[in-house]
Amino acid sequence: MTDEIGPLIIKKEQLRRLDVIKPEVKKNVERGFLNLNDESPFSTRYNFTTNAFPIKKGSNYAMFSLYGPEIHIALNDRLNVGYMTTWAISPMALTAKYSFKSKREKLHFGLGTLLLSSGHTQSGKGYGTLTYGCMTLGKRDKNITLSAGYIYWQGGAKKINPGYYTTEFMSRNELSTYDNVPLRLRENDYGYRAINSTFVADSNLSNGYLTRGIVIGLNGTMPLGGNAHFVFETAYSQCNGSREAIVRTEHRTEPANAEGTWFNKYNVYKVTVEPYQSKVVMFSPGIRFQSTENFAWQCSVSGIYIKNSHDRIGKGLPLPMITLFKKL
Repeated sequence: MTDEIGPLIIKKEQLRRLDVIKPEVKKNVERGFLNLNDESPFSTRYNFTTNAFPIKKGSNYAMFSLYGPEIHIALNDRLNVGYMTTWAISPMALTAKYSFKSKREKLHFGLGTLLLSSGHTQSGKGYGTLTYGCMTLGKRDKNITLSAGYIYWQGGAKKINPGYYTTEFMSRNELSTYDNVPLRLRENDYGYRAINSTFVADSNLSNGYLTRGIVIGLNGTMPLGGNAHFVFETAYSQCNGSREAIVRTEHRTEPANAEGTWFNKYNVYKVTVEPYQSKVVMFSPGIRFQSTENFAWQCSVSGIYIKNSHDRIGKGLPLPMITLFKKL
């Protein structure tokens, strides 16, 4: 049975050599790379993101990166489910993706969702979803994917009520006896606030409020020859939410005794809740190496840029990534 002309019958006396070839793995002799069109489960993933190709039943796989593990299982030839988390086992997500049949050989569609949880952080009170659709053009070894989704995240962190708070200065090592005061400033540690007994390095908090917005991505892969493939991922997200803005409005010193030898130092803070917008841009090129059907590894040099509406300038963050793929 040949790919070019279908069934081919050869007379027994014409045979010179007979070898057994595993049908799951085929080497492309002319181009010299592992043929990912043999429905490898790794071909359904770029790195952070997925495409519209399905995981065939029985071709389950696991991923291990610097940030955490994943496992993905095919329930049938179109529907697969999975679990992903960090090495700290928080946050975490349950995943599901369905790949639709297409009459066109090189055009594929998929619909998926991630059920998000904060895990043991925030006492498990943070939750949300990321629902997306994707369209993939091409074959498994050479393709491009356009995806779009909607993220919904309800933070589980404790919030403080808007209003004015009069607080006392404390030295760094001093224990406060004012347990009912939810907001304090540590002396000589300007910029650090204690919100509900939790010290944070920012006076603008948003992790206890609802955040939602859009996420779009453009991703793809192409063979480089040998056993290597070039993989790239790009993503843009724009989300709206709320934040606690904490501003010091007054600082005063008052005598604590009649002799004037002791003084109490007070700050007055105004706490408000206001809307904010966050924009995130991610770019992640990488190279994947796969010499067998059961194992592959990928090295990516990723970068992320974050710009919040209340910040004058954005922040860039490198995200180096080494990922291992293992067929189960």
